[in-house]
Amino acid sequence: MEVSAFRGSTPANISAPSLDGKGGDEPDGREHERALVRRAQDGDRDAFGDLYRTHLPAISRLVRFRLGTEDEDAVSEVFLRAWRGLGSYRDTGVPFAAWLYGIARHVAIDLLRKRGRDEPRDELPERGVEPVTAEVLTLRGAIDHLPTEQRQVIELKYLVGMTNEEVAAAMGTTPGAVNAKQWRALKALADVLEERA
Repeated sequence: MEVSAFRGSTPANISAPSLDGKGGDEPDGREHERALVRRAQDGDRDAFGDLYRTHLPAISRLVRFRLGTEDEDAVSEVFLRAWRGLGSYRDTGVPFAAWLYGIARHVAIDLLRKRGRDEPRDELPERGVEPVTAEVLTLRGAIDHLPTEQRQVIELKYLVGMTNEEVAAAMGTTPGAVNAKQWRALKALADVLEERA
């Protein structure tokens, strides 16, 4: 199945949930998203199309940040794997966006490994987009050197766009712990970036 099949899907008179869990006009965006996931798990392509449109911007940002280029094939692969693996997703309080984030990270890692084998390291594939700026490369390098949990907090909050509560649910911790990890991560990033300036 091609992911492009979901691009033209029209929502069934529903407003798409936002990543902050509030949803368009819905009083409970998380419940709306859960309903979309259940429908998609039952094979409803329109429901998956709604999920696709809702999460596409965040997943595109994450892929661009991880790979250094806009890679539509990588983004499509994330959603294709999500569609194929939808039956394995269990709503245990972890936001759907966190599950997609995990898939996106694995796709990026797979592509970076493949690039390492297939292409010289100093060359990026030409995709017809501007190369990543030196500032973004520096930031990405600094984030990559953070401890795993701090890196996850930064990526989930600032690239995927989750709230502290959603990050806490995704990481199996509390919003207070997320705040602490975020504070430490931002301080570490500021220190590293100041050193490199």
